[in-house]
Amino acid sequence: MGDEWFYKIQKSGIFALFHMTHISNLEGIFTHGILSNHEAHHRQLIASDISDPSVQCLRDKLDPRYNRPIHAYVPLYLNPRNPMLYVRKEMQEKICILEVSVSILEENEYLFTDGNAAAHDTQFFCNLDQLHLLPWDVLKSKFWNDFTDGKRKRCAEFLIFPSISAEYIMRMHFINDRASSQVRSFGLPRKISPTIFF
Repeated sequence: MGDEWFYKIQKSGIFALFHMTHISNLEGIFTHGILSNHEAHHRQLIASDISDPSVQCLRDKLDPRYNRPIHAYVPLYLNPRNPMLYVRKEMQEKICILEVSVSILEENEYLFTDGNAAAHDTQFFCNLDQLHLLPWDVLKSKFWNDFTDGKRKRCAEFLIFPSISAEYIMRMHFINDRASSQVRSFGLPRKISPTIFF
């Protein structure tokens, strides 16, 4: 893709993407990479699933570009401080947010969305020239409740196919030192980032 793709990403203010997981899944992730929901379950590599079953069943729908199930992709959030994390605020000491390099977009097929990929009204895009169509006002705000359809829009995501090698993970974010101390470093920086948690 040359350097043009990187310019488009940075111009939009995207410097990293984020994957949310239970800390008990980290060993598998740093051994096998971040896998899609389908692949991780097929290989029985999910130690603890923090996803919402009522939403996950909706992610079996096919994407409009490649005609693949949403579960065939690895989901990465543009803003990890979102409704999915909020409903799990009682267990945030068990959650790690993995910061993933945007260079993954140069190596893998991807789609991106203007909201939760499982939602009916969400639009899918595959061209970085369409990044301006994302709900940046919601994504960059402190909270999403002041916006129409803000809950859906705040969960805008990149969908990476078919998986993400662990080499693209730049650092691990935790809510506090107690959470960080529960896992080894895997050779990566560990950052205490209470502002991206609740």
